[in-house]
Amino acid sequence: MKVVFKFSTDDVSVEVEGSEEWVQPHIQFLMPFLRQSTGAGQEDGSGADAAAQPRDIDDVGAWWEARLSKGANPSMQDTILLFAFFMRSFRKTVFVSDDIRRCFSAMGLEEPKSLLQILGTLKRDHGTLLNAGKRGEYMMNTTGIARARELLGEEPHVPPATPSGDGGSTGTGGRPTVGTVFGD
Repeated sequence: MKVVFKFSTDDVSVEVEGSEEWVQPHIQFLMPFLRQSTGAGQEDGSGADAAAQPRDIDDVGAWWEARLSKGANPSMQDTILLFAFFMRSFRKTVFVSDDIRRCFSAMGLEEPKSLLQILGTLKRDHGTLLNAGKRGEYMMNTTGIARARELLGEEPHVPPATPSGDGGSTGTGGRPTVGTVFGD
């Protein structure tokens, strides 16, 4: 069954088309961006979820304790990926090195002297981060999200590759694509 998902606001227009199995993971990946563009799901401070939902970087310690098993000792690169994943929980999808520094500080950990180099390695060599626009702005891609979920013992939720002929967009050598157009 072919599915078409379209979403538009003044600032963003997104269209995803293909089989339901292909479209669903892409919608899940895009949801934080869509919520952010509309302001939907903003916590008002009431309700049970408000207490459990992190609100800023200073909540990283409690999040870390609740999500990582005792004795977990992630590498420096994985720690930075987990910090980036944590920021997504309060809809901070684009981050800079100072955000990562604040996470280290909030956890009482010494930041690596080579933080910028590690961020570059995660982007260039590991393919887990993307440039998010301006120089020094980063965001996680599906590979980074999958790695963070793996570290947390969760299902990775990586969009499956689209077999040819099922209606999915495969204009990049067999890799699925998501059409995104940003307005002026």
